[in-house]
Amino acid sequence: MGTIEIKKVERKVTVGKKGEQRQQVKKTYGKIIYRGTLRLTDMAEHIMKHGSIYTEDVVIGVITKLKSCMQEMLADGYKVKLDGIGTLYPVLTSKGVSDAKDFSASENVTRLGIAFLADQSKKSAYKASAMRQGATLSTQLYSELTGEETAENGNTESGNNGGTENGGGSSSSESGNGGGPVNP
Repeated sequence: MGTIEIKKVERKVTVGKKGEQRQQVKKTYGKIIYRGTLRLTDMAEHIMKHGSIYTEDVVIGVITKLKSCMQEMLADGYKVKLDGIGTLYPVLTSKGVSDAKDFSASENVTRLGIAFLADQSKKSAYKASAMRQGATLSTQLYSELTGEETAENGNTESGNNGGTENGGGSSSSESGNGGGPVNP
């Protein structure tokens, strides 16, 4: 697949249970270093490099049509599953009311949006275990506390042996502010 670069980020977090003596400790978490954002034309060019018989304008046309049709279907309340990629679906947030007859979509719906769930089938490349096996992970240390970045030579992990120091998990046993993984 490829290499995912991971920053080791040092943060101060509060540990301990509420109501008991809590303390601040320094913890290190992993954070992905994003290389950039690929736009439609970038992806069309990349698809062409993989031996596609279609020119860039045809690839862009198909993806653009897919995008507009997906928007239409999502707005009509359908889930859209792209086999091997994932499912997009409409979601909403609403204010609750005591009596069902008092609920009004125009007054009680506070947010309408789209969610995405990556394909988790056995053959999916987006399943966590497949990502873990197919990607090489390399790390470098960055401290949010000091703002310093230090390269760590020879700290590249790949395939089944790869991962972050906390096993690649997305949760932490700390409670309070700052606990858990760092969001991008």
